[in-house]
Amino acid sequence: MLASWIAACTPPIRQFDLKNQPLTCEKANDYALRTLQAQGFTVTAFQPAAIGNPGTLRGRRDEHGTQSVTVELTCDGKTVDIDASEDGKWLGQMEFKRGFYLSFTGIVQAAEISEAAEREAALHPQEHKGGGLRVLLKPVPGQAAKLDFDFDLAAAGVLPVLVTITNGTSRTYRYDPTDIVLMQADGTRVQALPIDATAQRVVAAPRPADTSLPDSNTVTQRLKLQALSGDSVAANGTVKGYVFFPVGRYVKGRVSLEDQATEESEGFVVEF
Repeated sequence: MLASWIAACTPPIRQFDLKNQPLTCEKANDYALRTLQAQGFTVTAFQPAAIGNPGTLRGRRDEHGTQSVTVELTCDGKTVDIDASEDGKWLGQMEFKRGFYLSFTGIVQAAEISEAAEREAALHPQEHKGGGLRVLLKPVPGQAAKLDFDFDLAAAGVLPVLVTITNGTSRTYRYDPTDIVLMQADGTRVQALPIDATAQRVVAAPRPADTSLPDSNTVTQRLKLQALSGDSVAANGTVKGYVFFPVGRYVKGRVSLEDQATEESEGFVVEF
């Protein structure tokens, strides 16, 4: 009788547990961040999880009052446990946990479909070539940059912008990362920051007293590893990397490509 009573009283909230998810630490961090953003939360703090080091996200949104939440991640490189809860609310967690669970699993499923399509394209490249030139600019503001950088670019006043150039033609095109510009609503053009200047901002940025940061040379090398490098994209090739800007309210960006053979330029404007 007692066992039956306990089973009947098992909280239905447990059905929204995210335990032993077959994900790497990197993917779990990414999906958890995207889940909070999809739910309309501003991510106020983010410490990505790593093997042996738990991760934490904190979010806040103002809908019918302020709602603050915490997401904790524990991973071993193959599976991850995720605990999402609403701060200061011991009872009545169901609505948030259900929403987080549904959004998280939906994002995972969409990512798996996208990855399957990319694998198919890689197996049959000739069927997917063509389509001319394509340029994508993706600003990565705030805490989201911690997915790729192990220091706080937002605190340094730096906005990383992920640049992807896909060349679906039979020609080679040149580009210059320092020529990429972002534009504000009033038409002001802002040039990219040099890597050295970006590193100096990172080193000079305020940070908690209990955290340390490598010297500027080490930071420079880490930035270069993620930066858009090279000066050309080959036929049927893709290049990808970050360009860094001062934090600002940007509405679009411009990238220029030059045909290596004819020296004719093409400009691409990408709105955010």
